[in-house]
Amino acid sequence: MDFRYAEEADAPFLADINRQLIEDEWDGGGMSLRRLEERMLRWIREDDYTAVLFLEEGATVAYSMVSVDEDSAYIRHFFVLKEHRGKGVGRRAIQVLLSRVIPPHARVTLDVLASNHTGHGFWRSQGFHDYAIRMELLPREPADGTESPATG
Repeated sequence: MDFRYAEEADAPFLADINRQLIEDEWDGGGMSLRRLEERMLRWIREDDYTAVLFLEEGATVAYSMVSVDEDSAYIRHFFVLKEHRGKGVGRRAIQVLLSRVIPPHARVTLDVLASNHTGHGFWRSQGFHDYAIRMELLPREPADGTESPATG
C-alpha cells in the first residue's frame, strides 16, 4: 500500500469522503459539502492536522486525518471507502499510518462512537484499548427555536 499527503486540490474529494464518514456514523444532518470542504482546506493549510490518502494500484482506498507532534498523535478520522471494505484495507492502512506517518514512540489516541461496534472491534484488533469514556448532553431545545420532540 502506498500513501501520500493530501494537498489543497484534494479538498473537494476529502469533503465528500468526510460526508460519507458522517453518514456512516450519524443519521441525517451534518455540515454541508461546502462547509466540509472549507474545513478540509483549513486543516490542510494550518498544519494542525495532516490528511493522508492511502492508495492501492493508484486508487485511493482509505483516508485519515491525524494530528502528530513530537510525542503523541491523535487520529481524528480514519475511513475506508465503502467499495474497499472487508478486504484488509483498513489493517494495511493503519499499519502504514503507524509505521510511516506517526513516529513509533508516539502515544496514539482516537475516539470511536459508542454505537460503532465494528469500529471498536477493528481498533482493538490493531492493539488499541479503552482509555476513557466521553459523555455528552445534547441540547434540549433546537438551535432554530422550534420545539424539540422532548418538550413538544
